[in-house]
Amino acid sequence: MLAFLGNQRGNITIALALSIIGIMSGITMASIAFGDTMGTRFDFDAVQELHLLRSESARGQTFVEKMDYSGNRLALPVKLSTIVGSHNKTLYRMTTKIEKENISTGGGLYFASGYTIKSLVKANRGTSTIAAIGTRQSMVSKYAELGIRRNSFAGYHYFTDNETSMNGTPVYFYGSDQIYGKVHSNTDIHIKNVNGWPTFFDVVYTSGVIVPHNGTPDYNQVFRKKYFEHAGQLVFNPTATDARAHGQRINGSGYDPHKISFVTMTGPSFTSLIGTIVSVEIDTADVWTQYPPRAGNYRFKNRFVKVDTLWTPGQSGSVANGSAFVDHKLWIRGEVYGHQTWCSADTMYLVDDVYYRGTTRGQAPDDPARLNRTDMLGLISEKSIVIQYGYADSTGRHHPNCDGDAEGIFIYGALCALGDGGDDMHKDGVFTFEYQHPHPSTPAVRLGTNPYVWDNIDLHRYKYPQATSAPWPANIDYPWYNPLWPERFPYMERGKIHLYGSVAQRRRGYVHRGPSDPDYPNDDGVWDIPSDYCGGTSGLAITDPVLGFNSSGVNAPNTSGSGVGYDKDYHFDNRLSFGSPPDFPDVHIQGGLTPFESEAWLLKRPPSSF
Repeated sequence: MLAFLGNQRGNITIALALSIIGIMSGITMASIAFGDTMGTRFDFDAVQELHLLRSESARGQTFVEKMDYSGNRLALPVKLSTIVGSHNKTLYRMTTKIEKENISTGGGLYFASGYTIKSLVKANRGTSTIAAIGTRQSMVSKYAELGIRRNSFAGYHYFTDNETSMNGTPVYFYGSDQIYGKVHSNTDIHIKNVNGWPTFFDVVYTSGVIVPHNGTPDYNQVFRKKYFEHAGQLVFNPTATDARAHGQRINGSGYDPHKISFVTMTGPSFTSLIGTIVSVEIDTADVWTQYPPRAGNYRFKNRFVKVDTLWTPGQSGSVANGSAFVDHKLWIRGEVYGHQTWCSADTMYLVDDVYYRGTTRGQAPDDPARLNRTDMLGLISEKSIVIQYGYADSTGRHHPNCDGDAEGIFIYGALCALGDGGDDMHKDGVFTFEYQHPHPSTPAVRLGTNPYVWDNIDLHRYKYPQATSAPWPANIDYPWYNPLWPERFPYMERGKIHLYGSVAQRRRGYVHRGPSDPDYPNDDGVWDIPSDYCGGTSGLAITDPVLGFNSSGVNAPNTSGSGVGYDKDYHFDNRLSFGSPPDFPDVHIQGGLTPFESEAWLLKRPPSSF
């Protein structure tokens, strides 16, 4: 070895070897440094693109909200952003597409109308050292999809455009009211200390202020979350735009005020009858000073149009996972399966319970222990939604919604009464009940063994239609004000409204009233039904001057109370916070903003083409 080292050629060989080792080491170290640099820059790109991706998703959502976008597909203008560092300059290219689709919500259980915002961010090389050799783009790109869903009025436990009654008087939340979902009013909210103060367990918004009555409440106890006064007003469109545009037309099209669809839901399917209101003939009734029988002095002859409803078979089919639109009055009842919305251009009457196949009546559809994963109902009227007092058919009179505190009526679904009466607040859309001022009327009778039936007795005693000089008696029902007229013992208290859902309405509707209604008294006992003046105090007993028997308003069997109408047993369906029935009206803030909720932001592998 020493000889080799002493040899001149050996020294050169070693020098060359050392040079090669040095060069290779340098190349290796440079490669490692270059790789570290590139890795660092790739990491920097990845982090930067992630931030830009979030801003790009927000840009898409802001566009949809600000522009109140309702189209199916749109590509936003490409956005470029240059980031300059001490040793590099990188141009990031951001591409976003907006696509309309149903958004899976609540763990995939429900669906709501919404959009998916798809965004891709890539880096151009510029002067950056991070570029892949031979290309002008970074090897790093980021892609994400943001699901956003519209807020609908179904998501408010209570929404009211005007927090007063059809008579312009305040309607209050009382101590018995327990409200578990969001509340919004476009006017003042009135709370009253009657058997305590009401309790709101979710956020309360009012475009006016909170107005307490009967004292000063502990606001922290009344409003368990937060309340906001002077909030922005929500637009309450009087037209059910989406249901009209997408709903299946039931029993014809073209508005007809003399037509009724009587729909019975049977799970995913339905059957219907068509009722046509017709003027049969001009009828007459001789008026006597004593009747029955015809006795005393003859006074005059009443003339009136005899009206009847002719029923024929109607359309049947399925509305599961869709909506239906009825261009006239709608009577509805029955069992719901799937997601359904029923909408009427005229007043909607709840004939009997509306309930879910997947939930036992009296239980909550959002109970985690028995969560209803299939059924959701929307009921929309472009006028009002009314709990029907009763109906008559060939088998007699029926009061399915007047059957005790434990029964009453079960309503599962989101209710929306859109009607805008303009200057006539009595025509505004409300959720309410039929026949709010009951008085007795004289039923048909058979006297002695005489086979003749004396009917329409009150029409043979009093002037009809009434005249200023001959007003109708204050404590006897005006003909046909009671839809089952005449009734000797009409119902006053009718049980409870067991609501599992939400209510949105133009104006707060009455669901319970006092017999003489101190908030809107009718001390003179006049009859002006369109103006809600409906005779004297309800519930008074009268003795028939000829027949001798007593008549009066009475409570329905197994009910309690001293007023008229229903107690409230309202439960918010929390599933409506995440999903909405098909084509249910969306929330728009006054000024054009459409609020959306972000449902999920998912990072995904960038698509091969975008």
